Order: sequence, then C-alpha cells, then structure tokens
Amino acid sequence: MVVDAKGTKPPSNDNEAKLNAVVERYTADLYTELSEVWTAWKCEFTLRDLNAVVGALLARQVTLSTELARARTCWNYHVGPLFLRAMADVHISVAWILEDPDQRVDRCRKYIDFGLGQHKLELERRRATIEEQDRDTTEDEIVSIESGEQWLNSQRAIFLTEVNVGSWSGLSVRKMAQEAGCIDFYNQVYTPWSGVAHSMWQHIGRYNAVQCQNPLHGFHFVPAIINAEDHYVLYLTGKYANKTFRLFRSKFGLKAYTHSAFGRLVSGLKELDSTSSGE
Repeated sequence: MVVDAKGTKPPSNDNEAKLNAVVERYTADLYTELSEVWTAWKCEFTLRDLNAVVGALLARQVTLSTELARARTCWNYHVGPLFLRAMADVHISVAWILEDPDQRVDRCRKYIDFGLGQHKLELERRRATIEEQDRDTTEDEIVSIESGEQWLNSQRAIFLTEVNVGSWSGLSVRKMAQEAGCIDFYNQVYTPWSGVAHSMWQHIGRYNAVQCQNPLHGFHFVPAIINAEDHYVLYLTGKYANKTFRLFRSKFGLKAYTHSAFGRLVSGLKELDSTSSGE
C-alpha cells in the first residue's frame, strides 16, 4: 500500500501573486548583489585562478538559490535539501579557499586541476565504453567528446592533465570545515542534508515511510509520499547564499549590499505569512 499524505492548504490567488512577486524580486536582487560584489572586489588580474574559482563558486551559489526559488515544486523536504546540501558544499569550499590568504591561489589551482583531471577521466571512460561495446561512435557522441576535449584543451593540453583520486583539496569536507572555522555549519547543515542526498533512513524513514496503524500488522512501515510545501526551504536557500556572500565580503573588506537579497526575501515572506494568517 502506498500512502500519499495530505499537503498544505493551497494559497489564495491573491497570495499566489504576492508570492510570485517575492520570488521574482529575490532572484533579481541576488543577481544584482552578485554583480555589485564582483565589481567591488579589486582582484588582481594576475591572480587568474583565484578570480575564476571564487567568482564561479559565488555564481554557483546564486544559481542554486535562484533556481530553487523559481521551482515551486521543489519547496519541500524531498527535493529542496538536494539544493541545500549542494549550497553547503559550496560554502565550505569558499570558506576553506579564503581562510589562508597565503594559500588562496594554490587552493584554487588544486580545485581547477582536480576538475580538469576528472573531466579527462570522464572522456577516457566514454571512449573505453564504446570500444568495449565494439561499435562505431555515434555522431552525437563524437560531438560531445570533441566538445569536451576543446573545453579541456582551452585550459591545458589533455596529455599534460593529471587525473587524481580522492578529494580535490586532499582533505575530507569535515577537515576543511574545521580548518575554515565553520565546523558548526558542517555539523548542523552539511551532515543532515547529506542524509537526503544519499537517501538514508533518517530522511526517508520520515518522509517516504509511515507506520501502518493496524496492530495486527505489527505497525510495519509502508511506502509514503508526503507532499507538503514549506516556505522555510526557500528561506534556507536565501540564508545560505547570504552566508557565503557575507563570508566573501568579510575576507576582502567589502561593504554590505545596501538592500540585501536575503533581507528583502525575509521581509517579503513575513508579510506574506501575516496576510495568510489573516485570511
């Protein structure tokens, strides 16, 4: 038997429009905040790796937050935490890279080198699979492989690219968090959401299983899909993005964005909640 648990009460048309407006304003604000932070950061162009990695990680954080904000069906504890776990990973990476000013460039180089090596490994595995299947390469496969090679060669010749195993930093995520002074974030955010990403019992036992109420069945568990939208998931994605931006600003002495995307998101959600409670 599969149980489809009841969801939350759908919002009124008026509140639906207000919520959409909050989301659109938040995504626009977050793009603006990224642009202002990037403009204010006086990074030396000689530090290309630091510029590339940190900038891309900030953009990744904005991407994850805004994509979840626009994906209303992901505002639940089935899919939302997959975004949140990825955002936690980004934050810890940024924190560790920026923790030691003397090591920033070297850490960014490690990050890039590991990624290029993994991309090379992926291409080689594709070729090996085609050879094992003893068949001709399809046109789509040729285009995909050649595109991957061009991207890699634009940064480093394939034959000079080393493939490394393990983690890109040479440390566990927990160790990175410890060194970066954000072990609490690791314990309270990264680890719990990892249970969602890996579909572990502490998560699916709560959200994909319920106990049968028939005592003759021994209160066994049955499959369940609990459908419940929660604005708190949207709130958390804004909170994590804001946390990474605040870290970045503090490391480089940048002023805070006058109208932070997260601050306006919180105000919008509070206003919406007060309106909903008055219906």
